[in-house]
Amino acid sequence: MTRGIAVLLSSYNGENFIVQQLQSILSQKTDYPFTIFVRDDGSKDSTLHILNEFKVHHKNIVVIAGKNKGYVASFFELLKISYSQGYDWFAFSDQDDYWLPNKLQDAVKKIKKYDYEPVLYGSKSLITDDKLISTGKTTQIKKRNIKFYNTAIQNILPGHGQVINKKLAEVILKYTGSTKLIYSQDLWISTVASVTGKVIFDDQPHTLYRMHSNNQLGYGKGKIQWITDHINRLKQQESNKIAKQLKYFVKCYFSFLSLEEKKEMKRFFNSQHTIMNRIIYATHTRLYRQKQSETQIFKLLYILGFYNL
Repeated sequence: MTRGIAVLLSSYNGENFIVQQLQSILSQKTDYPFTIFVRDDGSKDSTLHILNEFKVHHKNIVVIAGKNKGYVASFFELLKISYSQGYDWFAFSDQDDYWLPNKLQDAVKKIKKYDYEPVLYGSKSLITDDKLISTGKTTQIKKRNIKFYNTAIQNILPGHGQVINKKLAEVILKYTGSTKLIYSQDLWISTVASVTGKVIFDDQPHTLYRMHSNNQLGYGKGKIQWITDHINRLKQQESNKIAKQLKYFVKCYFSFLSLEEKKEMKRFFNSQHTIMNRIIYATHTRLYRQKQSETQIFKLLYILGFYNL
């Protein structure tokens, strides 16, 4: 007997949009039972009150009121709690998006074909404004295979679209150490899946991805905004944080890496000390992003030392 799907949502000061998100999840058309686990990460607005109101009217909502520990740690706690209760699949949710009706059904249908191994499912999303009006754009599409050499440096599967099976959840919880050393939970999960099992990318959008003033990503805002956002990411040392996370990932999942992947990581970290070594590494690296132009940008940034530890 299937236990069904655990939908994992970490909330924080989400009073503006969380009602619509919960309504969209509750309206899922699926053959599988599902429970929404919401952990409130110490909200200071009315989010927790809203959640408790929903819980009164919906038996498949579990509300956990917690202290503020941050986005990554909050989601890992949700995964640990729901995994311990025997769920078969786990879907991650942001608090401010909107799910299309067949999201869970389509995700599980595709995952079940490979349920004998760890599986990560993800799909592209439709970009909207804060009123859920489409911008006509989507999150990045898949152009190349999603392998370790890609997930090591690029998050092609945003967390709001990720659904994983029990086998992948088990591997994540068993081998991941301190969440304090994880910068991006989405990227971490994608990379775990790329070296331990299978990654499924669905070209069919299943989420309305809301862009608003509190959202830092510049999807759908034009080339000038894209450039501005990436400059801001450089100022915030995002590349350096990704490199630090990658080093910790290699430590946690070293036994799952192939010999060639281990050699690549050794070159990635050992070449950082001089610009000449970085130039040589960038010329021969196997790491790539989905777009060729972005791969070239990665190589330039590596040469300039933005991935240095």
